[in-house]
Amino acid sequence: MTVLSCGACREPPVADGTPAPASVSVGAPSAPLLASEIEASGLRVRSGSIARSSLWGFSDLGIDLSRVRLEVVSAKRGALLPDLLPAGALAIVNGGYFEADFKPSTWLKSGGTELSPRRAARNGGVLAVAATRHYVGALAGLAFEPELAVQSFPLIVEPGGRPGIHRDDGRRAARTVACVVAGQLHFIIIAAPRGDGPTLYEADALLRKPAPDGFGCSAALNLDGGPSSGVVFGPGVSAKQRVPVAPVAYGIALAPR
Repeated sequence: MTVLSCGACREPPVADGTPAPASVSVGAPSAPLLASEIEASGLRVRSGSIARSSLWGFSDLGIDLSRVRLEVVSAKRGALLPDLLPAGALAIVNGGYFEADFKPSTWLKSGGTELSPRRAARNGGVLAVAATRHYVGALAGLAFEPELAVQSFPLIVEPGGRPGIHRDDGRRAARTVACVVAGQLHFIIIAAPRGDGPTLYEADALLRKPAPDGFGCSAALNLDGGPSSGVVFGPGVSAKQRVPVAPVAYGIALAPR
């Protein structure tokens, strides 16, 4: 399990409006440094690094939903992410939170079928997709019936580009995030050595900043982090693999329509 996706992690961090301490800015991540950019069948992958005290890697997947469909691929007893990659898929990213027995912790829906029921939460949000429509935001704001839905927390960037994290708990982890950039759905993976990675407060700033200083997300939902966080690409996509070291309950596969 991960820093933020274990059976013991019952409640999300609270974005309560408390001002962040002045020390937050010390060692803050620098701007992403782009190393490669490729396009394949409606998927654009930008890969590079983010310098801090150590080097973090990132993969930014921009998705054209008119050419790419999303589906959940699950394993009842958990599996390594490469083993969940379907034949012919472009890529697979790790999904959201799960329990010690690998059951999803929150609402999960794929192909119009509900795999896990909705969960009431104080904060958080949902990634929802129906054909070419997508939504990243609070569950209460979802205005259509999704074919795919992943409920998670916290909502790092609230719709409109407003900060969703207002204090720093100091907990570092690799991150997998669903976000919206210029109206397009993206998955952003920030990879880091075990026990390192951006705090939620640092991730909020990095995701909200416009390019080239950040990723330019107008809304962003934390899916999972730590050793479960990663992305695996199919043989037709020559992008850098970021394979998580821990098994996951499910992944979100990206396949051509």
